[in-house]
Amino acid sequence: MAASAGAWYRVGKVNVTNDNQSVVGVDTNWQSDVIAIAIGDIFTLDAKTWYEVTAVNSDASITLDRGFEGSTGTNKSYAILRNTSGTILTRIAGQVSVQFNQKQLFLDELRTWLNSDNASEELTDSHGLKQSLKTPSQMVRDHDNKLAELDAIHPYPYAMRKVEFEARRAANNEKFAASGFVHFGKSFSPQTTYYVNEGLWCKADNTAYTDKMMMGWGVEGQLKGDSKTNFPEINIAGVKFKLLKISNNILNGDTSVIKLPPAEDGTRTYDSETGISVTHSTPAIAFASETDTNKVVTDRVDMWGFEAFLREIHDGDPFVYKNGLIQNLSANIDGVTTVTDNVRPDTYFAWYEGDTTSTGKGVNWQTATEAQRMAIASNPENNIYFDDETGKFYQWCIRGRSFAGAGNGDWESLRPLGTRFLSFDDAKYVECQGHVNQPRANRAFVGNDTTSSAKANLSDNGTVSNSNLDLSVDGQCYFLVCGTVNRLNKGAYHPSHNPQGTAGFEGATSACDYWYSINTPSITNTFDCFDKKATTYVPSGALSRPDLARRPDGRFYNAIYASGQGGVCRDMRYSAWGLTPNDFAEADLRVKSGGFRGRETLEKVEDLVKIQAGSDGVVGYIRLTATPELEVFLGSSADGAAGGRGLWSDKDTESVEIHDVTTGASFYASHYWSQTQGTFNIGISLTGKDTQTPLPTELLSASGNQLVLVKKKKISVSVSGEYTHTEVIGDPANILQCDDLKDGWVGSWNPKIPDGTGDRFPLTRKVTNTSDDICLYSDDLGDSWLSTVSSFNLIESSNSVAHSTIFNTGNIVVYQFRSRAKLTKDSDNSKVYGGEKGIGNVSVEKQHNLADLGYSLLGKILVSEGYSGETMQTLNLLSSPLSTPSVTSVNVGKLPVVGSSITHNSIIMSAPSNNSPAFKALNYNVEENQQGFINYAYTELKYDTDWGDDGKIHIADNQTTRLDDNGNTVLYGTARIVEPLGWIKNDK
Repeated sequence: MAASAGAWYRVGKVNVTNDNQSVVGVDTNWQSDVIAIAIGDIFTLDAKTWYEVTAVNSDASITLDRGFEGSTGTNKSYAILRNTSGTILTRIAGQVSVQFNQKQLFLDELRTWLNSDNASEELTDSHGLKQSLKTPSQMVRDHDNKLAELDAIHPYPYAMRKVEFEARRAANNEKFAASGFVHFGKSFSPQTTYYVNEGLWCKADNTAYTDKMMMGWGVEGQLKGDSKTNFPEINIAGVKFKLLKISNNILNGDTSVIKLPPAEDGTRTYDSETGISVTHSTPAIAFASETDTNKVVTDRVDMWGFEAFLREIHDGDPFVYKNGLIQNLSANIDGVTTVTDNVRPDTYFAWYEGDTTSTGKGVNWQTATEAQRMAIASNPENNIYFDDETGKFYQWCIRGRSFAGAGNGDWESLRPLGTRFLSFDDAKYVECQGHVNQPRANRAFVGNDTTSSAKANLSDNGTVSNSNLDLSVDGQCYFLVCGTVNRLNKGAYHPSHNPQGTAGFEGATSACDYWYSINTPSITNTFDCFDKKATTYVPSGALSRPDLARRPDGRFYNAIYASGQGGVCRDMRYSAWGLTPNDFAEADLRVKSGGFRGRETLEKVEDLVKIQAGSDGVVGYIRLTATPELEVFLGSSADGAAGGRGLWSDKDTESVEIHDVTTGASFYASHYWSQTQGTFNIGISLTGKDTQTPLPTELLSASGNQLVLVKKKKISVSVSGEYTHTEVIGDPANILQCDDLKDGWVGSWNPKIPDGTGDRFPLTRKVTNTSDDICLYSDDLGDSWLSTVSSFNLIESSNSVAHSTIFNTGNIVVYQFRSRAKLTKDSDNSKVYGGEKGIGNVSVEKQHNLADLGYSLLGKILVSEGYSGETMQTLNLLSSPLSTPSVTSVNVGKLPVVGSSITHNSIIMSAPSNNSPAFKALNYNVEENQQGFINYAYTELKYDTDWGDDGKIHIADNQTTRLDDNGNTVLYGTARIVEPLGWIKNDK
């Protein structure tokens, strides 16, 4: 109900009862003067909820038009009354009537009283006595004074108060599990769109979208996704923001644009020891500046997210923004026209260092009219409140920020815990900005330490917090990490020296050549890929020149893709809502059906060693270099006694594969074990972690067989989803003589060596190509390269590629095809989240359609063809006891490692085709750092008349081996999905 014209005044404290219409005054008389309470007056306690007086019951009792909506209370705050113009006139007329009836005042006495400017005039009562009575003009003055007094106590009644805003924050923090996305929004649906996950999408085929991603879409008929809203809504530390039209000057509507820094051009170096980054004038100077710690940045990973902070609105910072979005470009805020902020510099609005095109539009609060202020402040979505204690307005604001990776590779700490900070590495932290004009150099988000500006700690709400009072009001500044992007560079593409490149080379007779073209100059290192890239036609490798794309996947350095090289790697837009059992179940189905985005660190083949197993069945002893510390042993302890230690591989960054070329068997290891107490023990660990396991009998019995050892090194760059995989086929001796490949390549080596027979090669990774492609081959050790058509989809289940050319002995072949990143990684056996209800069923599979999960768990590809009506088998558990306190306290709630007491129904599955491996896996839910994951306790299955399965789930940390019931060595262990599903809400 809108208030009529009149005046406010206080009439004393009251007693009220929720949902009761009666109001009783405390120790006061409300009918003491001519302005007494009357029917039609307005009553309120908080200047927000208004009531009409419908009855005056006594000097201290009134009745409201409806039940009181606040909380019951005795001696509540002062009641505030407003006389309407109608009640004032009625009282004045009543006064006149009384005087005339009682004393029959003379007309001149009444006229004097009505027109007097004095505070009071005498009137004669019915007894003939003179009484001093307040004049109407004084009544008006008193009304104005009381209204001014009320405004001083409670100004701007249309504005939300701080106490209410904080109450809303508290309610949100109670409702949500953590900071995150309340709704993800929808995506644009046409086929030219590349989808990451719900609400996040890319357009990699249009120059308007260079270095950009988008969130949300609002056009009916073009919507994709299941979000309840068309546009994202985010919760940060209890403050909700609707993300609309952030930095969007390329699309109609309210879609938000995420802006990333430009790609690297080979001129910037980063020193991982000092954290200093320098941009040089030329690639030549940059590469000449390289040291052991100072490297040219070519393999960059960017990070992005949103920073929320509290700021005071004042003359020096007068603008307010729609929904608190300082980069918003909407034309109005609740009907009030916006203008470009001309007070703050571009750096205040920048997504990244150097961004000058993200300045937002808002309304100058200090020059806005009261009606405009009322329209904006009365909408709670704008996150504006008034603090009665300070007498100032405040707005919670948010900015999108993106950060170029300081050096090469992935970010070290995106979820800082304990003493770890939000950082690229130990030398480079993320800088905080808050309400200052630009980030301060060499500073970072601050946790609880207000004396330092170089630390970032994880808050309980899932964000990185900052408590530095110089950067935000009350130290209220939070950053929510939303994801990472794998970036391509502007250099020329080469599979060995610049696999993240995009441009072509300046050839002898051609202006833009592929790396394998006959005219391409000699390429011996990464610098050549920048120094000798095409310059006649520019920019090669850019979205604006699709005709000059020279990568095998045709990608560009300034386009952002949904996955793979140049695409989104980690999508960390976790839901703010707590995970439910149904969320875990749906995620398990996505993992098994291929809908879950995997992630893995790319590896570079660094070395190939070809050896021959001894005739006595002992694999033998190999010296890779003249340094005893770099010797490798395979075999028995007697061989190890020959001397040296097995330190060829660093278990944290490198891996080793052993391929029996004769039989086609392959074995994978994390590192070599060193000699201990004079006995070599076993020379290789197949577990991937810190326990030793005897070498498989198949390997130890490889008498006379040809073996190849492949050393691979992680390059610290991760890919997610679908990516481009490079596989090289050829004799190691020939590959090491090929200038293009002898220094290694990012990808894998195929153990099937060309011998002039066969037109099909099984591949080591699952192929996702749906059409034919081109593969390259050389018959002169790489001096020249030829191409041939490869058909990936002729026999899908065999995961092999057919080609029109028969590759002869000595040929080197390069296949480049699309594959998928691993879905899981090795994990310890963890406590089950949710107890018995958190344990799933046993899934059994041999068919190629589950190759993604099978490869993630076993490192082997399922290639069995499907049979009519045969699908993945699901087995119920016959028992699933969890560890009890009597075992050890550390094992409480975990699946039992000893005793194999978890049993299931018998496997009923036909024999595989193509001699395919199979697996069984029990899924169960786990929690780590308040986030939910799915673990898989799995076992490899081999068919030998039957599956050799004992009907039990065997539990082990990471991966190890055991013998099945048929005596075959099989892998088993525990793996965990590579990305968390979201937050666990811990209700207390």
